[in-house]
Amino acid sequence: MKPGPDLPMVISRPHYISGRDCGYCNGKKEDYHALESQKTTNGDKESQSITIGCQVEQMTCQHYDELINQGFRRSGTFLYKPDLLRGCCRLFTIRTDVTQLKVTKAHRKTINRFIRAISDEPDTKEGNKHFDLHSLVKEEQKSTRFHTKYEPSKFSKEKFELYKKYQVHIHNDEPSDVTERSFKRFLCDTPFPEKEVMGSSDDWETLNHWVKRWSPEDNTPSNRVGPTHECYYLDGKLIAISILDFLSTGVSSIYFIWDPDYAHLSLGTLSGLREIIMCSELQLGYYYLGYYIEDCAKMNYKSKFGGELLDLCNEVYFPLPAVGEFIKNGRFFVVGDANDSDETAYSNELELENTGHPMAVSGSEFDNKSLVDVSEKIYANDSIYDDANKALAILQKSYGIGSASDSVYKLPAVVPGIIPIWQILEWFHSGAIDNDLPVSIFTMMTADLKECDFGQLNPIGKSIVIDCIRLFGLEKFQDCIILV
Repeated sequence: MKPGPDLPMVISRPHYISGRDCGYCNGKKEDYHALESQKTTNGDKESQSITIGCQVEQMTCQHYDELINQGFRRSGTFLYKPDLLRGCCRLFTIRTDVTQLKVTKAHRKTINRFIRAISDEPDTKEGNKHFDLHSLVKEEQKSTRFHTKYEPSKFSKEKFELYKKYQVHIHNDEPSDVTERSFKRFLCDTPFPEKEVMGSSDDWETLNHWVKRWSPEDNTPSNRVGPTHECYYLDGKLIAISILDFLSTGVSSIYFIWDPDYAHLSLGTLSGLREIIMCSELQLGYYYLGYYIEDCAKMNYKSKFGGELLDLCNEVYFPLPAVGEFIKNGRFFVVGDANDSDETAYSNELELENTGHPMAVSGSEFDNKSLVDVSEKIYANDSIYDDANKALAILQKSYGIGSASDSVYKLPAVVPGIIPIWQILEWFHSGAIDNDLPVSIFTMMTADLKECDFGQLNPIGKSIVIDCIRLFGLEKFQDCIILV
């Protein structure tokens, strides 16, 4: 099911929010810098978590697929990405597929343990002498005790009770803090149109029967596009829920909830393996695992599934082993060609398309090249900050771009992975952006939708538009309605 091409994104103005409340390092990092040259252990500044994002009232799964490939994630209807240069934790978009998965001894143990748990036969400690990844699917086909059910991203009491149990026992949340409202907002609410949320009967028929119908020779592709809950049942009891977004280029894993009484089954690892198999068998594309943080135990486990990291500045996915040395100790990376003899090649921020269609390394200019990390050359260079501020001053003087009145909204002049200020200025010079650029603004106080030209906006309005273009790209911006 493909969304209609004329359904716009409806978004709030972008926010740039910093604080000490980091869910990954809890604000306790001493050496939190992006670049090796900035390394410090003397606590000269407090580490901070930085979120760039906005509220999304409406977008399609096609929009979101592209946004994930621009480094964004969603939490309910909040769309966000990190500032990879200034934040305390480096959050890299990671994806994988069955060809990149290296099955480990731990994976094999997890699958065999689960097979014994769901088997209709008496428990046995004997290993599976004919093990492969599809041993799990074959056992599920035979089991009368275990099954999963795919359904829309909707609230139920049964789901909420499992979520609460998981948050309290695994994440040590206070029971009073785990509410139905918070569950709905986090894992049920979406910005997607109802037809994508609900899907079609054919979508659910294919998903809910793919295991039983699976054969080594043939399987029916899935056309599901939309937010989905996959509920795991063992002996009639809900023991886990996988919260997923089915998108154009793959399946995005949002969150996984499991019953603490079944901790011995390593259901988190099992779900990752199952979903990689599912993506392969139903021809769904990549499996997006969210963010990878090299120096965070809660997030670096994802490397066990193989995969590749998105270099936001080159708009290329690189295999994790190829950039592993670059990101050690939580560092930022930008890939360059080791044999590039042009001394000025990395003297400025790289130009971006920012359309949400990055390349795999095999289709890029880096294929079969010797790679180096050039993040120091670019972002430890004081001149790029001077040049960005000069370009911003020209935008303000010549094109009437203002500064946001509230600093919480203001994007810095240099942020990796969004359109550079120099490129914005170049687009003005070339006419790609001009006073006739159409802008759609919805004023919530008056419920008024205003269609106007860029030149009709006041300086603050122009600043908001430029921030949106930097974040989402010019093409996607022209498909946006901005809420103010």
